[in-house]
Amino acid sequence: MILTTFNPALLSSSIEIFEQQHAGLDVIILQRRESEGLALLTMPDHGVNVVLSSSRRLFQPLADSHALVPVSELTDEHSQLDSDYIAVLGYSGCGIIWNQRYIDRNALPVPSRWESLIAPVYHSHLVMSSPSRSATTHLMVESLLQRYDWDQGWRLLLQLGGNLNAISANSQRATDLVASGQSGIGLVIDSYAKAQQDHFPFIHFQYQPDSLVLPSYIAALDRKPSDQLGIAFVRFMLSASSQARIEQSPIYKHRRAKLPGTDTAAFTVDTGLMEKRAVAVQQLFDISISQQQPLLNYAWQLIHKIRLLPDLTPQQTEQLAQSVALASTTVISAEQANTEDFLSLQDPVRHPASARTVGLWQEQMSRQLQQSIRLSQDILMSYKQEL
Repeated sequence: MILTTFNPALLSSSIEIFEQQHAGLDVIILQRRESEGLALLTMPDHGVNVVLSSSRRLFQPLADSHALVPVSELTDEHSQLDSDYIAVLGYSGCGIIWNQRYIDRNALPVPSRWESLIAPVYHSHLVMSSPSRSATTHLMVESLLQRYDWDQGWRLLLQLGGNLNAISANSQRATDLVASGQSGIGLVIDSYAKAQQDHFPFIHFQYQPDSLVLPSYIAALDRKPSDQLGIAFVRFMLSASSQARIEQSPIYKHRRAKLPGTDTAAFTVDTGLMEKRAVAVQQLFDISISQQQPLLNYAWQLIHKIRLLPDLTPQQTEQLAQSVALASTTVISAEQANTEDFLSLQDPVRHPASARTVGLWQEQMSRQLQQSIRLSQDILMSYKQEL
């Protein structure tokens, strides 16, 4: 039994070859989001033999209970990001995917980096997933928060959120929306972009400058005799033959022995900090962006419109600055983000106290956005009366 956050289709060819080598083997794939997978692994009889994910957190319950096979017993080949019990399966790089037909149809400039996507011209043309639904998106969000610091990182994320026309169920779905022309530009990993580029010549991808490296991890359990085939599967996935195939369809990962050739300086995320505040950051993104999309979009639409107006009065200029601050400031300050109350937040689905906290955050963010909208509407009304 394989527990994974990936689309099972990405493993299909590897499993087919493995099954041919083990007659009568029945491989079961459980695809779960990170939070659901963590809940499953806390159960005493979860039945999982292999875990495969981009989320290091998903392996933590097994590491804590000393249930994992040492990497040294699974492969002789070392990867610099292996831990004692969790092996890197392969790497991805992250960046921007875009549909050139969509770009041309909407007269948009070709995007260069994530930071450029906050421009008004991209309003309602972007798509990304949520960090609560996608481990790779969680890494992307954390990279921005750590690169720019907490306050500036959230300002950037909220402006990006204001230009979204969709928040996809996962990163792969984001690439599907771009390929189909429902969105023009997406924040994704190279693996998913490559799969679309093989089918559609008008799909392009560019690495984010100073791109972070996104490892995918794999681990085997060793608690009972039935785990032995799980161990064999992990050895198979880390073998030279499997690693030679990993850069090909359908998984499109860079081999574990080398970092992706992004031609940029790789940005290293503090994974310890990321894991410590993971639930809180995921929930903060959802209550600020995912669940506020109509309000956030409208708030930034008005701000973009006002910024085009000439000759604002000093009062209107001050009101605009207030409107922008309200629409681009997270409800948790940098100081609050370091408190135990914030860091100890748990999955609100299973913990009522955390659910109440998250609900209060959402109400506060809604009030901020509504106030931003009212200020912008007042500016437009007074500006029109002056004409």
